[in-house]
Amino acid sequence: MQAMNRGVVALTDFGPDAEAALLRAALLARQLQAPLSLIHLAGSGPPDVAERLPRCAAMLARRHRQPVSAQGSMSEPELRQSLASIASLLVLGEALSTRRFGWARPTLAQRLARRAPCPLLVVRQPGGEDYRRVLVALAGQPEPAAGLLQAAAALAPEAELELFHAMDTRHEALLRAAEASPQSLRRYRTARDHEARQLLLRVSDSLQARRNRLMHTLGRGDPVRQILVQQQYGHADLVVVGQRRQAWWAAWLQPASAVSLLAELECDLLIWPGGEAQVG
Repeated sequence: MQAMNRGVVALTDFGPDAEAALLRAALLARQLQAPLSLIHLAGSGPPDVAERLPRCAAMLARRHRQPVSAQGSMSEPELRQSLASIASLLVLGEALSTRRFGWARPTLAQRLARRAPCPLLVVRQPGGEDYRRVLVALAGQPEPAAGLLQAAAALAPEAELELFHAMDTRHEALLRAAEASPQSLRRYRTARDHEARQLLLRVSDSLQARRNRLMHTLGRGDPVRQILVQQQYGHADLVVVGQRRQAWWAAWLQPASAVSLLAELECDLLIWPGGEAQVG
C-alpha cells in the first residue's frame, strides 16, 4: 500500500492542454496537502522552457497559495528515476499521454503506466473544478480493490463514487463451446454473479463513511468495453483502474485494461500500479 506523502509531480511540454493538467495537479496537491513539483519533458515544447518553468511554478504558487518547485527538464529514464524518490502521483495532459517518440513505440503514458513507480493521472478535461462522479473499476481481489476505492475517495472527497465490476465472459464462452448443459451454465453464471456481488459488498464495507454516496454496479462482457459504456452512461469525470506491472512481451501478448483505456476513454484516467492504493 502506498501513501501520498512524497508529493505530486506535473509533467508538462507547455502544449495546448498543459494548463489543464497543471491546474489539476495544483488542485490535488493542495487537497492532499502535498508538495507540487513541475518537470518539463526533455525534447518537447518551446525553446525557452528553462525560463518558462520557474515562472509557471511561481504563478501556481501564488494562485494556489502552496509551495511549487521547478525541477527542470528530464528525459524519460531520468523522470522514472526521479519519480521513485519525489512523487506519489504523476499528472500529465492528453497530448503528452499520446506521444510516441517513434511510430512503432507505445505511447509515453502506456510506457509509464507499465513502468512508473507511482500512480499516473492522465488529464483530458479542464482541471479547475473538483471531480463530481468517479467510476472505480474493480478486478477480482478485495484487498487491491479496497485500495483503489480509498484512493478515489481521497482524490475526490466530495464526489459520488461508483464501484464497477465487469465480469469477463470468456470462460463462459469456453463452456458453451464445450457444449456444457444449460443447467451447468446457469449454475456457473449464478455462482459468478454471487461472487461478484460479495466482492462489491466487501469493498463497500471498507469505506463506511461514504456509504451514502457509494454505488456499485455489475457488468458482463469485455471489461474495457463495459468500463467505457458505464463511464458514458454515468457521466463519470474520472475513472480509476489498477494496472499490474508487465514485461513488454507480456503486454504485447495481452494488453492490460488500463493501457487499453488510454486510447479510448474521454474523461480523466487514474492508473494505479499493482492494483493497490492507499492515500492519506
